[in-house]
Amino acid sequence: MKIYPKCDEMFNGINILKPYIEKYKGVEIQFISYECINMAYDIIKKYKEQIQVIEEITVHLPLVDEFNFETLAFAKLDKEKERIKVLTKVAKDFNIRVNLIYHTLWNFDTWCYSGAIDRMKELLNLIQNTNVYILIENIYSAIEPIGCWVFNVAKVINNKHLKVCFDTCHLHCQANLFKIPFDIFMGKYLNKEECQKYIHQIHFSGVLNNDGFIDIKKTHGKVHNSFESLRDDYNYLEIFGIEDKIIVPEVSEDDYSTRKDQIEEIEMLMKKEK
Repeated sequence: MKIYPKCDEMFNGINILKPYIEKYKGVEIQFISYECINMAYDIIKKYKEQIQVIEEITVHLPLVDEFNFETLAFAKLDKEKERIKVLTKVAKDFNIRVNLIYHTLWNFDTWCYSGAIDRMKELLNLIQNTNVYILIENIYSAIEPIGCWVFNVAKVINNKHLKVCFDTCHLHCQANLFKIPFDIFMGKYLNKEECQKYIHQIHFSGVLNNDGFIDIKKTHGKVHNSFESLRDDYNYLEIFGIEDKIIVPEVSEDDYSTRKDQIEEIEMLMKKEK
């Protein structure tokens, strides 16, 4: 198991999380600013200077609709190509792997009929023979109760630079939306072979409100409330053979300066590993 702490562009709690970043040599950075194209190089440079052993960084774009893949690909494709070029320079200059996560709201049929697949291929063409990768993240949706279309996109494009960021918390939200018992839902939603082939990293957290809607104080992504509840979710990773993937504790906190909740989640994961 590799555990990459989730940090941010403001370096909140970085000194507290530093021992874990050094141990696993990777980190995910959540960007908030709309200027993250221009800021990415300097932010990643600062992380690398502070923690020189970092070998891999995942860039998470702001959590707003304007940064979903379908918006960027069709309204701002040229800007997105510029972002890819910046990240390519980052990977080369600092000799690290860089992953860029996209959320997507569209199902697989819409990807096919809209031309989104071709837009993704345009971006992928820019990162061949580089150490930059694109990750598409599964989300919960009211339009598709069964099936995980990000795997379908990865399969049809079939490019080693396109992988999946798998959010376990979103699975709970999806199952709850359609009132399907979670174990039954998982059996229909996932394919073990696809999980092992296409997943690069996993967003892992507990579920506070199963409907999946996020606000500042009440969100679905929280620290697991017990080791037993974490173990239950982790067991599903073992069932589908993905417990060896990178795990990012995507934990929302009341105070990001202390990183108290994320550290608790990381320590429980390390206990499970033992």
